[in-house]
Amino acid sequence: MPFPLGRPLGVADNPDFQRDVLRSALELLESATEPTIVDYPHEAPEGEGVWACAIELPTPEVSELEASLRREIDLLMPRYEEARRRRGRTTLGMSGAKPEEIDAVVSFAIAVAEGSGFEEIPKSASGPEWIHPMPMLVRFVVEDLRAFYQESVASDNGAAPPSQHDMHAWIFEQTALGRLIKQIAQLISDDHDPRLLFVRGLLIPEGFWEGGPTFGGPPPGEDPREFLIRSRRYLRGQEA
Repeated sequence: MPFPLGRPLGVADNPDFQRDVLRSALELLESATEPTIVDYPHEAPEGEGVWACAIELPTPEVSELEASLRREIDLLMPRYEEARRRRGRTTLGMSGAKPEEIDAVVSFAIAVAEGSGFEEIPKSASGPEWIHPMPMLVRFVVEDLRAFYQESVASDNGAAPPSQHDMHAWIFEQTALGRLIKQIAQLISDDHDPRLLFVRGLLIPEGFWEGGPTFGGPPPGEDPREFLIRSRRYLRGQEA
């Protein structure tokens, strides 16, 4: 059938032609005795307009935080790739994800920041061969994102690299990544599991958490050594 893709009956607003196409197709029910392909004898008339899919596909919902983070990564990507090319290496990959799998790294971090929990790897983050158990994997996913940002902005030839404090200030005060990390830290605080506070302390440097010291301590009455042992087992996925 000599019709453009998406227009099986010809152009819009031509009922006579469309009716003839349908009539010709229905007549095949009387003559065809087996699966049949027949050329329609007329060329489809030309018409104005842009083709559009007849099926309305849903638009995926993306939070403002995810949109902002992905936009930042898109902007930084050329600088990151240039820095990686010049240096011949990258520190991104502590989680087990490859540099080309950063989309899954973002999906992982966003899912945790938006409440997927600290017990299981988010389903939206499938793909990479993660090399750490939950909940400690959260720390290394965030480290990978920080490595991406740090290598991107420190890639200028001849420019003095920012100090560690300047880098922390930029990330936590001016970027969507900083907002994401603080959001994860707040969920850890709200979880009321003191063992998770070790993760919070590894995510945010001292001085950049408004709630005070980032590392927590043992619950009242618990031996600090026993609490540390119990926390390590939990963070390694050895204890619920």
